[in-house]
Amino acid sequence: MATKYILHGGYTRAKNSDNNNFFKEILSETKGKILILLVYFATEDTNIKKFAKQEKENFLRNSKNKNLVFEIADKNNFNEQVKKADVIYIRGGKTEKLLAILNNFNNLKKLFKNKIIAGSSAGVYALVKYYFNRHNEGIKKGLNFVNIKAICHYSSKKKKALEKLSMYKENLPIITLPDYKHIVLFE
Repeated sequence: MATKYILHGGYTRAKNSDNNNFFKEILSETKGKILILLVYFATEDTNIKKFAKQEKENFLRNSKNKNLVFEIADKNNFNEQVKKADVIYIRGGKTEKLLAILNNFNNLKKLFKNKIIAGSSAGVYALVKYYFNRHNEGIKKGLNFVNIKAICHYSSKKKKALEKLSMYKENLPIITLPDYKHIVLFE
């Protein structure tokens, strides 16, 4: 099995058919008891309970009665949690905060191998090589697990950002992900 990356443009909390399709895609190739690791390193601790409730509802609504088990990622035990997980779901929030935490783990790409890795917004930015940061309108570097450039929350208003990103450093594929939309890549 190859590593399956599912990259989402943002706002997974909205209830709509695009987001339902995202959660269905995450579970589409899973069988048996499925351990889903919910990664909330990009947000404040006060949001975790609320976000976990939202994710559980989204996964369960789109699971076709699969046997899902959820675990919330813990910085102190993250490597072990990733090893056990079938699916790693990285929710959005503050990209810099997420990257600061993920950069503390060695061999993370190796640990992700042959798993389903889903990221939304900041979760996408952590996984790609370069991304456009809408807050300071600069280009930043992700972990480069997926050797592409990305813009989440994409709309036609971001054409200048797209131009900037396309001219930045090496020539790599660029993905533009509008809110609620996703793409699937294998490595």
